[in-house]
Amino acid sequence: MHEIFLTALIEDKDFTSACAVLGGLTNMDPWESIQRVLYFQGPQRPMGISNQSSIEKPIRNNTGFLWKELHQNLTRQSFILQTRYDVFKDRDMGANASPMDLDATQGILRWTDFPDPPRGQPLLTQRKKVELWDQKKLPSVMRDNNHTFKTETIEEVYRFYRDDIEFCLTRHYFLQNLEHYTPMETKQQATIPMASLPPWESLTPVDQQKRWFLQVKAHVVQDNKPDEIRKAQDQLLAVRRELDGVFEFRGIDRKVHDTRVMQQMQGVQQLPQKFTVGK
Repeated sequence: MHEIFLTALIEDKDFTSACAVLGGLTNMDPWESIQRVLYFQGPQRPMGISNQSSIEKPIRNNTGFLWKELHQNLTRQSFILQTRYDVFKDRDMGANASPMDLDATQGILRWTDFPDPPRGQPLLTQRKKVELWDQKKLPSVMRDNNHTFKTETIEEVYRFYRDDIEFCLTRHYFLQNLEHYTPMETKQQATIPMASLPPWESLTPVDQQKRWFLQVKAHVVQDNKPDEIRKAQDQLLAVRRELDGVFEFRGIDRKVHDTRVMQQMQGVQQLPQKFTVGK
C-alpha cells in the first residue's frame, strides 16, 4: 500500500477553528483516538520476520500477504517499527489504571518505508506502508526477530473523512522526562515498556509550541498501478486548492520520515564528529 499526504502545522490556539473547518468540509464530527506507540529498532543485519512462532495461528487470510510483504521489506533493510495500542484516559492512565499486558492486547504493527523523492510534487509525501491490525503478542514477535524496544510515546488524533480522503489532526506526547528520549541509535541501555501509564494531565507535548500536525491522506492499495497513484495525488492537490488561504501546506524534507536503521560496516571505525587540522 502507498500512503500519500499533505502536511500543515496548526497552532494550538487555532485547533478549535481547524476542527470547525474540517467538520464543515466533511460534514462530520471528529473521531478522537489516543494510541500508545512503542518503537522497536531492527537488527544491524536485516533478517525480516523469519521467526513466526509468536504470530497467532492460523494466520488469517486477510493478513497472510501483509506478513509476507513486511518480511520481504525487512529482509532488504532494517527499520524502526511501531506497535500501537488504543488507550483511554480514564481506564488506562493514572494511578488507578491497571497495567497493560501488551502481549495479550490487540494492537497494530506498522512499517513505513523511506519516502519517495518528490519528483515535481514538493508538497506531497509518498511512501509505502504496511499495517497489521488486531494482532496479539506483538512485543514477542518483535523480540523473536531481534527487534529491540527503544522508547514509547502517546499519540492523540482527531480524524475526519470525506470519500477516500482522510484528514488527521495529530499531536504527540512524551511519557517520561526528556532525558529518557535520546536518539535511538545511541541508546545502549536496555529498556522495557512502562508498567503503567502516567496521568494524562502530566504528559508533555513533543512539540514545545504544542502545535498540531494536519495531514491530508490518500491510500493506494494497489501501489503497482501508477494511474491509481496519480489519481490520489490529483485528489490531494485538489483539496489543497480548496483549502488555499485556510491552511498553509508545506513541503517536508523526507528525511524527517526516515525510519531506516543505518548499517555499520564491519571493520570500519566511525570518524569523530570534530577534529582539528594543524595548529
